[in-house]
Amino acid sequence: MAGTISVKAQDIGQIISGSAADANKYLNAYLEPFGKGEVLNMGRGWYNTARVHKKFGIDITVSGQAAIVPNDKLNFIFRNSDYSTFKLTNTAITSASVPTFVGDKTTQSISVNTTVNGRDVSYQFNTPTGVGDDMKKAIGVVAVPLPVAQVGLGLFKHTDIKFRYFPTTDFSGTQVGVFGVALQHEFSNYLPFIKKVPILHLSSLIGYNSVTTSYDLTGKGMEGTNQKAEIKMSAVTVQGIASVKLALFEVYTALGYTTGKADANLKGNYVVSYTDKNTGLVYKNTVTDPVALNFKNSGVSNTWGLRVNLLFLKIFADYTFANYNGAGAGVSFSFR
Repeated sequence: MAGTISVKAQDIGQIISGSAADANKYLNAYLEPFGKGEVLNMGRGWYNTARVHKKFGIDITVSGQAAIVPNDKLNFIFRNSDYSTFKLTNTAITSASVPTFVGDKTTQSISVNTTVNGRDVSYQFNTPTGVGDDMKKAIGVVAVPLPVAQVGLGLFKHTDIKFRYFPTTDFSGTQVGVFGVALQHEFSNYLPFIKKVPILHLSSLIGYNSVTTSYDLTGKGMEGTNQKAEIKMSAVTVQGIASVKLALFEVYTALGYTTGKADANLKGNYVVSYTDKNTGLVYKNTVTDPVALNFKNSGVSNTWGLRVNLLFLKIFADYTFANYNGAGAGVSFSFR
């Protein structure tokens, strides 16, 4: 969910200028497609064949996953009646379509009227735009990306264990940590009719993946202290996999289920400047830990892919049908 950092500090300051309930409601709708897409990405990329390694066989795999955002998730309807302190500045309308994080660059003016420490105050801001237009120009589709790196090891007969791990590391104020584990068990040899078709392989997989990210926002454009964005994501996936190996080429497919969640929080102190409606003077107020969001996504998926086997090098690409369709591609160095 790294793209949430693009909700600039000034945008955050604008959105949290109203009530906590309004700010959370707006940001939940704005970021929901990104959060739900990343949850599904985390359940993908675990496999590119139904075959498993021999004991102590190993592979190192790097791939890119992209959850394709449905068109109806590019915008959401802002209704005055859904908010207590936010209203459309244009009083001739009571609702309007506004972009999500992955939407277009259109915007609407929002007026904020609230009471802070007994003062009637006001504020006005333009709704944040989306990055969808830039994505379309760059890759032709609006999608939520996630890079994946993992190691697979032949654990015992017919079973692989797979790991995704990156220790929590600071990159210029951005901390990232990754942990994931999966087991893949091939049961082709248990079925007599499969033994008669040696090119066909069947297996099952269960996997868990978590990613934690923390961004230091202090000094990034908004007055305050100890400001940071924290994002925690996790997903569990269960897959039934089949593959057919034909010389250099291997076709694989899977039917499965993925469920997970993403929590996003703004921590720290944020100073919001308002205009006092009675005196016209600027009045500042400090808001602490203003945002706590939760996104959940789950559903059945069907993946189809093609792998090219070039000795130790494997090159693969696949497409997944789900409530957020997905595309993936990568390379693997495999030693059986």
